[in-house]
Amino acid sequence: MAPQSTPPPPVNELWFIDAQAMFQNYANLRSFSKSNANEINTTIGGFVFGRKARKQVIHVLFAYAEDLTESNRQFLESSLSADIELVGNLNIDGQSQILPGGQFTLQLTSRMLENRSISEFLDMNVMFNNEHVLMEGASCVSRVGYEWSLRAGREQEDVKSAAERLSMASFRFTYLNAEHGLVIREQKPEAAQQKYLDKFSKGAVPYKDVIEFTAMQSLTRDTSNDTEDQKLVPTVKVTKDNKHFTRLVTIGEVVFPAFFGDSSLDLYKRSREAFNRRANNTMMVTVNGIRAGRGVTTTTSATYLPPGWVSLLHLQLPTKWTDNEQRNYRIRLHKLFNLPSSKPVLRLSQALALHSESARLTNKKLIREPHLSITNYQPVGEITTVNGPYNYHHYMQDGIDDSGWGCAYRSFQTIWSWFILNGYTDKPVPSHREIQQALVDIQDKQAKFVGSRQWIGSTEISFVLNELLKLECRFIATNSGAEVVERVRELARHFETSGTPVMIGGNMLAHTILGVDFNDTTGETKFLVLDPHYTGSEDIKTITSKGWCAWKPASFWSKDHFYNMVLPQPPSDAI
Repeated sequence: MAPQSTPPPPVNELWFIDAQAMFQNYANLRSFSKSNANEINTTIGGFVFGRKARKQVIHVLFAYAEDLTESNRQFLESSLSADIELVGNLNIDGQSQILPGGQFTLQLTSRMLENRSISEFLDMNVMFNNEHVLMEGASCVSRVGYEWSLRAGREQEDVKSAAERLSMASFRFTYLNAEHGLVIREQKPEAAQQKYLDKFSKGAVPYKDVIEFTAMQSLTRDTSNDTEDQKLVPTVKVTKDNKHFTRLVTIGEVVFPAFFGDSSLDLYKRSREAFNRRANNTMMVTVNGIRAGRGVTTTTSATYLPPGWVSLLHLQLPTKWTDNEQRNYRIRLHKLFNLPSSKPVLRLSQALALHSESARLTNKKLIREPHLSITNYQPVGEITTVNGPYNYHHYMQDGIDDSGWGCAYRSFQTIWSWFILNGYTDKPVPSHREIQQALVDIQDKQAKFVGSRQWIGSTEISFVLNELLKLECRFIATNSGAEVVERVRELARHFETSGTPVMIGGNMLAHTILGVDFNDTTGETKFLVLDPHYTGSEDIKTITSKGWCAWKPASFWSKDHFYNMVLPQPPSDAI
């Protein structure tokens, strides 16, 4: 073990920390099986990142001793939001390796972390209040292209040099939003405009409230002079030499938060920090790929909101690695960022499409998670619902008139969108014809079925999920609507453990069950139902107020008809 550095002196000021989020990060890291002897025998330490001005701890990231390196610290910081920086370290049982830097050291014990004891944490760390930090701020987003020329045999050296030069030149970038007349650029403090984006950032959250900018590069040093506007160009050029080289072109998404009360100077400083972090993140991923023998690889920008996080995560992901290499890299990232070991979080399909040109695997016009917009429901008991985002697929979408026969197809598409948005597949949502073709391919239907307007049911849905995604499904079969109610505990357990939408078919109709509300004392039960028979526009108010996505009583299921339910099972090793 490397010698411990002297911990920083005590800080006589009050900070805020979400202790439960810290405990969960520790549990996430420990949930991974030990990959080598070093991890089995090593101690655990970590880094504390936060907002100094607000005295907020945002991330406590635990790591095994061999991962407590300065290069990993730099990589972690380059991936976090531009307003978040290293603020401290941590020491577990007095045995952790502590790197220089930070204003304080959290004093922790293994017992405290395993028992999730908030009181013990606060007793040992009196400068902290336990408080959940709220997610806030709008996201300012721009796409910036940069080109690096790398000499053969000296790629690592040239990548580092190019990233450094690009960071040094980041003052030249100006961000423009012509629609609202917004300009974020280098400026003198006395010229700063106060509360510059307050009308956009008030009450905003970064994963959905976005201000899109165009990045321009000034060809002059004095970017604060308005007379130089005509010298702004939307490209970055790197001088080439006469030797053999690899040209590495990257389109990076520069994302930085705008908080209520920020001045134009605050936003400029944050934009520059975000740009520098993109360049550094690109450099580190590229250098690590070269060192691993994978050569120079292109990367793509991806922004995530991992479960439990209150700020965004920004990564450059390799695009040319094999599936196995990318999976191993995601496992590595899950460990570094203390993400769950049991489900995917960093698949490209899970990235937030913040920019209008961001890659999407689903139709951006569809309404996502309409049940979250239901505001007037009074629970009758304990609620369990679908776990994760999905899109609402219904009649008449995609230019297809399937009214009267396509409800099960639409329920299937809603289920498939859940598997995309939760990182289990990168395959786009199948069309009606592709669903039919899959059934023909497995010889469940004859060739004439393709292109027809024939119904499908729960059995066919399970066949197609197995054929196209290799997924297993559980079934619940009932003889009447009354028996559907009797199986509510099974549905609740499904939503708690698997979390996928459930297709239910009966009475010549298909619906999607998104949750159940069950009173164990009175037996009263309600079902959160998404109705694929809707034929209107993507109007969330109409969908929720007219019952197309709503809580339904037990009487919604006919006592005179049987029902079959399909419960898709997500794979357990899909990181």
